[in-house]
Amino acid sequence: MESLTSFQQYAIYTSVLLVTLFSFFRLVSFFAIDRFLKPKPELKKKFDFPRLPLLVSSIICILASLLFSLIALYQTSANEAEISENKKSVDILFLIDVSLSMNAVDVYPSRLNRAQDILLRLAPDLVGNRVGIIVFAGSAFSFCPMTTDITAFSDYVNSLGVDMIGKKGTDIASSFKKADLLLSKDKILQNRIIVFISDGENHESKSIPKLNSELMVWGLGTEEGGPIHFGDSSSKSAGFVTNSGGLNPNANAPDLLISKANPELLNQLAKEHNGDFYDLTYESLGAYRLLDKVDSMQKNQTILMQKIRKEDGAETYLLLAVFFFFIERVIRLFFQNKKILAVALCCYLAISPSKSLFAWELDPGGNRIKEGVQSFEEKRYAEAESKFESAEDYLKDDPRLKFNQSDAEYSLGKYKEAIKKNEEIINDPKSPMDLKAKALYNNGNAYFKLNDLKSAKKNYEDALNINPNHLPSKRNLEQLQRKQNQSHNGNNTPKSKQNPSDSNQKPGNDGSDQKTKKKQNEEKTDRENADRMMEHFAPDSILRKKSKEGGSFDNEKFW
Repeated sequence: MESLTSFQQYAIYTSVLLVTLFSFFRLVSFFAIDRFLKPKPELKKKFDFPRLPLLVSSIICILASLLFSLIALYQTSANEAEISENKKSVDILFLIDVSLSMNAVDVYPSRLNRAQDILLRLAPDLVGNRVGIIVFAGSAFSFCPMTTDITAFSDYVNSLGVDMIGKKGTDIASSFKKADLLLSKDKILQNRIIVFISDGENHESKSIPKLNSELMVWGLGTEEGGPIHFGDSSSKSAGFVTNSGGLNPNANAPDLLISKANPELLNQLAKEHNGDFYDLTYESLGAYRLLDKVDSMQKNQTILMQKIRKEDGAETYLLLAVFFFFIERVIRLFFQNKKILAVALCCYLAISPSKSLFAWELDPGGNRIKEGVQSFEEKRYAEAESKFESAEDYLKDDPRLKFNQSDAEYSLGKYKEAIKKNEEIINDPKSPMDLKAKALYNNGNAYFKLNDLKSAKKNYEDALNINPNHLPSKRNLEQLQRKQNQSHNGNNTPKSKQNPSDSNQKPGNDGSDQKTKKKQNEEKTDRENADRMMEHFAPDSILRKKSKEGGSFDNEKFW
């Protein structure tokens, strides 16, 4: 009872007192009525009063049930127990450049925004590992402590900005020193990776210390450079930084400060640490090598201790309370002359082979979907598909369920079945427009897997017609068109080998066979380039299926 407030205790005592008084008043009333009707048997037959022994037994049982319930409150004891859980993980520390040059627009929409987008797409695949962030400009500080909470990590990533550090400039050495200080603490485990993200500008030009850790370097920015956009919230002004330190709204003004990336420095850093350098300016496939690195590394074994509160001691008294309440219900059936029903209920409970009591599901359809989502997240796609199918009995015409089913079929490689389900969603007048846009996007992904790039492009365009702000469709479409243009221009088309029998052909006499081979080579290269360029374009994605090249081609998710 210590956990109850005084008001709750008062309410319980008052309820017990009122029930007791009511039962006593009822018993006294029936005694008085029985005494009044006893000398008048003819009058007594006209009234249907229960027999006094049954009435007394009923009242005693209900009071006993109430008494044992009250005792159960006093006998409940709260104990704290510790549960240990073994975890295998890798510590990943991100060193992120937030100097003013990271707002250069030679990378769309800016270098820092590009880094944020990549990290947010990687975040779901880092679940189970510890991640942290150190930010640096003219100085460095720990921004996100090492944590397994990926949601919190994503919030920190969203909060990154070039105005976080008052000291301007770019001091790479300070970030390495801060990282070395953090890594020397016992809280950071031995199996770890440091990911350095920067454009390579190093204004301080200090010697950069070496780190005793795996290092990956991600470069952002072009050697040609670009102007730096900056917005001042205090003066509510925005524009591009000029050489004099002012802001000019014209991106083509002659006096703008141009920030140029330094990939040579970044590559040198990676080599000094026996690490890898990836230029993520246009392609983010290199970022997914981090996941491969994590998978191949030896994991840290940690024990997570969790305290839980257990309340014991009331079970026996609660069982007695339920028992007496049940007896009172049986006696009441006798009151109502339903003796057969009472006897049948007692016999059933006596001979029932079941040892346990089960509850009916209040939301079986929702439970099947929940189980299906859990199976999907654990990459048991066949089981997820089965759970979603069993939910059809309860949510047969729900387009959201069809959306989940199409995702499971897509993950199992059943692209044609997934397209069929998505078509049902698109043609269903009850489907929300946003859901139709996502279904069209997923259809584009499925058609791409079937090497039908024309249909994939059309579905991306249809998704954008419904929702012009659907970023995944927009990016996939832009990348698809860019790669197709490169293929048509012959930039990535490999030279075909000549057959010896064709070596004596006259100049200018190309023949139909060579044209056919050239066309086949272009189509093959187009597919290979498209496979490499399809990345994890959905920032709100929860799941991601890695392709052989390290990128992914992820569907939208309803859940």
